[in-house]
Amino acid sequence: MAMLGKVCSRLCVSTGPTQAATRALLNVHHASAGASYAHGLTASPQWQVALARRISCCSSSANGHASAPEPNRPSQQGETSSVTEDRASSSNGASSSGSAGSSKSNGDGVVITVPTMLTLGRVAAIPVLIAAWYWQSPHSALVTTAVFAAASLTDWLDGYLARKMNSYSAFGAFLDPVADKLMVAACLILLCTRPLAAGPAWLAGNDWLLPVCTLAIIGREITMSALREWAATAGPEARQAVAVNAWGKWKTASQMASLTLLLLVKDGGSGAAAEAAAVAGAALLLVASWLTVQSLAIYMRGLWRFMARM
Repeated sequence: MAMLGKVCSRLCVSTGPTQAATRALLNVHHASAGASYAHGLTASPQWQVALARRISCCSSSANGHASAPEPNRPSQQGETSSVTEDRASSSNGASSSGSAGSSKSNGDGVVITVPTMLTLGRVAAIPVLIAAWYWQSPHSALVTTAVFAAASLTDWLDGYLARKMNSYSAFGAFLDPVADKLMVAACLILLCTRPLAAGPAWLAGNDWLLPVCTLAIIGREITMSALREWAATAGPEARQAVAVNAWGKWKTASQMASLTLLLLVKDGGSGAAAEAAAVAGAALLLVASWLTVQSLAIYMRGLWRFMARM
C-alpha cells in the first residue's frame, strides 16, 4: 500500500500526466485491491479517500485542466467569499451613504423617510385642529387656521422633498393621500357644525351650502377609494385609468385654499376683509366641489370599458 501511495503522489505532482499514466494508476489500484481481498484484508476508509483524491487529481490534469491541490480549495473558497462580501459591503455602504440622514427603520422593516415623517405629522395635527376649533378663546380661529395651513404646507413639502431627495417608500405612498383626506374631512365636518358666521347678508347664516359641498367631496372620496381598490384587481390598464391626474391636483389645491379662508372667519368678523374671506372661501369651496365631481366622472369614463367586460 505504501508503494501505491508513492506511485500516486509521483503521478499527481508530475508536470504532464497523461491518459496512459492515469490508466496505469487505475490498473495498480485494481491489482492492489485484488491482492488485498485475496489476503482477506480490507482497505481502511482513510486510504480509500486519499486514493480517490489522487485519482481525481491525475484525471483532471490528464484532461488538460489545471486543478489545485485539495488542501488549497477551502482557502480559495474563503478568498472568493471574502471578495464577494467586500463587494456587497461596498455596495451597501454606497447605498446607505446615499440615503443617510433621510430615512430610518422602525425595526419591523418599514422605512420612515423624512417626507413620511411630515405626512405622519399631518395626521397627528388632526386632534390639535379639533382642540383648537373648540377652544373657547378669541384666538381660536387664528390658531385653527394656522394648524390647517401648516398641515397644507406639509402636503406640498413632503412631495417636494421626496422628489428632491429621491426618497420614496411604499408606506409613504399609501399614507400621503390618506392624511390629506382625513384632514379635509375633519375640517369639512367641523365647519358643518355651525352656519357661516361671516359674509354679506345673503351668505352669513347660510346652513346648507357647507353640508352639500361636504357630501359631494366626502362621497367622491369614498367612491374613488372603492374604484381604486377594484381597479387594482382588474389589471395594469385599469390601475392606470385611476392614476392621479391634474384634475385631482387642482381639486386638492382649491379645497385647501377654501378651507383656510373659511376657518379664518369661523367665529365671524366685521369689515371688508372678513366679508371678502367668507365670499372667496365659499366660492372656492363650490369650485372644489365641481372639480371633485368632474374628476370622478373622468375616472368613471376611464374605467367604464373595463366594467363593461365584467
